[in-house]
Amino acid sequence: MTSLAKTLVYSTVSNHDIKMDYFLPPSSGQLPVVVYYHGGGMTSGSRHSGGFPQWLLDHCQARGYIFVAADYRLCHPSNTLDQIDDAKALLAFLASAAFQDVLPASISVDTRRIAVTGFSAGAYSARAACVYADPRPAALMTAFGTGGNLLLDHWTAGREPTSLAKFVDLSKIPALLADKTVVSDDPRESGRFALTVKWEIDGTFLDGCFGEPGLGARLHAKEYGDERIKAIPDHLRPGFLQLFVDESYPPSVFVHGTEDEVVLLQESIDHYEQLKRLGVKTELLPVDQAGHGLVDFSQGFPPKPVKGSMEAYSRAAEFIDEVFTSVV
Repeated sequence: MTSLAKTLVYSTVSNHDIKMDYFLPPSSGQLPVVVYYHGGGMTSGSRHSGGFPQWLLDHCQARGYIFVAADYRLCHPSNTLDQIDDAKALLAFLASAAFQDVLPASISVDTRRIAVTGFSAGAYSARAACVYADPRPAALMTAFGTGGNLLLDHWTAGREPTSLAKFVDLSKIPALLADKTVVSDDPRESGRFALTVKWEIDGTFLDGCFGEPGLGARLHAKEYGDERIKAIPDHLRPGFLQLFVDESYPPSVFVHGTEDEVVLLQESIDHYEQLKRLGVKTELLPVDQAGHGLVDFSQGFPPKPVKGSMEAYSRAAEFIDEVFTSVV
């Protein structure tokens, strides 16, 4: 992270401020915006936590784009529907006079050219913006991203701990669940990611993220497909974003490791194929033999990018460039 960042509150809900950092390029005029949503299993992380995509910020600086890194309310006690509201609020704020007022007089936002990017769980917020936000994003980029298909058995059933489980302390779970404080800027030492790990092991990931006990089990009891879709409670249906993808969806590019056991490659494949059938511009960029995060922890810390990841990221950035250029 560089010192270029300036911080603003983009939404306040029940006296809780939700913040964003913005980075201005050395450019003037009506500028595009690229939004970054961080990962963290829906329960943890922040706009300035580990995994920050410096390469994407550098690209925006070089191309003359405003770069925005946004927080969002984290699951427990908040839920996926709250995150949808936050995605809507962020896009509305970027298009508002309130944001324009803090920008230099020589810069304005080109609301026709806003791209949303989401990494891991942050892809849920990015996808939510593509369905519900006004202005509608011009492009979507996800990396190993959640939300392409939340009806997979991977989310409705219990499973063995993933490679990330070793980084958490499950003994913190009772205290985390008892704490009802709304969180959107999660300090690294909070241990909140233990919630995600516990929910995945128990098959209650959807329960925790939607705030609906028993949801995963009820859906898993139904055959995958139409029967499972019919079993979604009406009040939670808006949170299953894949049900609302249509011909108006923005052009989208998906980067994903082929060996990801945290968020399956199938999520990106399903979303990609859905858009292909609808005739929406899309690309799938699988990174061969790469796991979640597209980094190699075996070479020490900080982890190094895996082979092929930076090439995939470069192509994803070019995809956004092409979409911006095509907007008239």
